Amino acid sequence: MKEKAKKKKKIKFTAPAEKLTSLKGKIRTNFIRRGSFDVVFACIVLLLFTVGIIAMYSASYAYATYNRGDANEFFFSQLKNAVIGFVCMAVFSKIDYRVFNGRFAPFAYFTTVAVLIYTLIYNLGKNSDTSRWIYIGGMQIQPSEFAKFTLIIVMAYMICVMKNALRAPKNKIGKFTPERDTLTGFERKFFSFARTPFTACVLLAIVAVSYFGLVLLEKHYSAAILLMLMAIAMTWLSGTKKIYFAAVFGAIGAVVALVIIKPEILEGFGFAASRIMCWLDKDNPAYIENRRQTVNGLYAIGSGGLFGVGLGNSKQKQLYIPEPQNDFVFPVFCEEFGFIGAAFVIILFAALICRGFMIAAKCKDLFGSLVVMGIMIQVALQVIINISVVTDLIPNTGMALPFFSYGGTALLVLLIEMGIVLSVSRNSKVEKE
Repeated sequence: MKEKAKKKKKIKFTAPAEKLTSLKGKIRTNFIRRGSFDVVFACIVLLLFTVGIIAMYSASYAYATYNRGDANEFFFSQLKNAVIGFVCMAVFSKIDYRVFNGRFAPFAYFTTVAVLIYTLIYNLGKNSDTSRWIYIGGMQIQPSEFAKFTLIIVMAYMICVMKNALRAPKNKIGKFTPERDTLTGFERKFFSFARTPFTACVLLAIVAVSYFGLVLLEKHYSAAILLMLMAIAMTWLSGTKKIYFAAVFGAIGAVVALVIIKPEILEGFGFAASRIMCWLDKDNPAYIENRRQTVNGLYAIGSGGLFGVGLGNSKQKQLYIPEPQNDFVFPVFCEEFGFIGAAFVIILFAALICRGFMIAAKCKDLFGSLVVMGIMIQVALQVIINISVVTDLIPNTGMALPFFSYGGTALLVLLIEMGIVLSVSRNSKVEKE
């Protein structure tokens, strides 16, 4: 009898994401979430936003006065977007995040792809500085920001559906089919190809490449790079075979090496080639103008010292750094608050990311865990890339700093994501106070 029982015992597969969860069967989904959310996480979000909008206002003051005739233009615009964003955050914190783990995911994918294609058509013939925005009802919207959010939802949904296929051992290949019994006819046909780890990864790659390619065609290179890295990270969390990543990282390494050795191959990609060449050859007088933003950003960071020159007293924001309210808010903040202020901000971001992973670790289902980790990976990558750019560790990519850089769509999407994390925290066992 014992031998028969052993034969009937199902094989369990674990993944980096699922090791952090306490999945116990199916969980009933309600549209409205009840219970308390994670107060610590919410307080960190509020603190980061408060510090960020003060820093953005200080950095943008001189530029707005000189170029727009209104010193408060960027501040009030960002504040208006923040009010809408915090309302959305509150609403999404009450919505059961599991409603996204179903038909919403395919809808979100096809809608995002359609909007990205429309953005390309809408901006045909325009220069690279304006080819990533569309105008709806007088509002300027950047679809690639929504693509970051929907990529997380779609990949988390697909990983949950293809979980068995992604982790199938060699002796079980061909016997694993999608585990959910609520799939539509189209979903069943699509996921029927996911019978091995390789074919399941191919389906994930199709989704990721479609996002990456469309955003790349919009000449929004920083967003395209971010989407690619997010997709790789989430695929890693799925628990599939690591041998596939060796091939991916090898290909990425080869492309990076080729671009560094021969940057002129990017001549057709807007400013990408010139940014890489002036980063590689920093002392070349021909690149002085191209490096003006980076060099003055470094001057700002170096001038801050230990405690900074004080709020509002930055010299480099006085039209030395072009458009400091965007990607170069952090150097101005460093100049005004010094090393102590910079360390405080980095610690705040680290606390946000760590708290997010704690929520994911205590989540009761795999989908919620994957979504939270995907959002935290996005925030972490944006912080790392932005700070690396302003400190001249990597070429200028135009990556915004979350909560700090000016941008209505980016802030709105970010706060919606924070709301979803709070929704997941209602279903988490993490200590909330």
